[in-house]
Amino acid sequence: GVVLVSDRYVARHPEFDAAPRSRILGWGHRTVGLSLDEKLARSSGGGLMFPHLADTVADAYGRAGIGGVDELDLIETHDCFSISEYVAIDHFGLTPPGESWRAVEAGDLEIGGRMPMNPSGGLLGGGHPVGATGVRMALDCHRQVTGTAGAYQVDGARRAATFNFGGSTTTSVSLIIG
Repeated sequence: GVVLVSDRYVARHPEFDAAPRSRILGWGHRTVGLSLDEKLARSSGGGLMFPHLADTVADAYGRAGIGGVDELDLIETHDCFSISEYVAIDHFGLTPPGESWRAVEAGDLEIGGRMPMNPSGGLLGGGHPVGATGVRMALDCHRQVTGTAGAYQVDGARRAATFNFGGSTTTSVSLIIG
């Protein structure tokens, strides 16, 4: 679970001072129609396969006050299918559309690479508790930015992003945690 509290609450409950804390710095969300044909038609000629996913991420960047992917230290993405991680790579802006394979081959997504993606192991490493996957991803980002991720810690992590989509990209959510 995730417990969200205000600074005022923490001030009244000093027992929270001992626990490492993180903040949701920004968030983005989109919901679009269910028809995959409609989504693909909407994106024709624009470069990105699902521009509403890039809009979700851009909203999270904007609310967090950051300019883009290079101001993150890692990404935890919902990799329920192989294609899901490739979609995230393109829509976060790590690579130009259709060139996500280059980031994989170059090692950019590894711990120590340009932008570690799923240092936790993703769904393969942690399972896929349907309905709770986003919470697990947020928890992994919390661990990263508080320096408590253990064996999969990204050195110096200050900002981490989550990206989750479902229902053939019908709904998408991104959080920036710092």
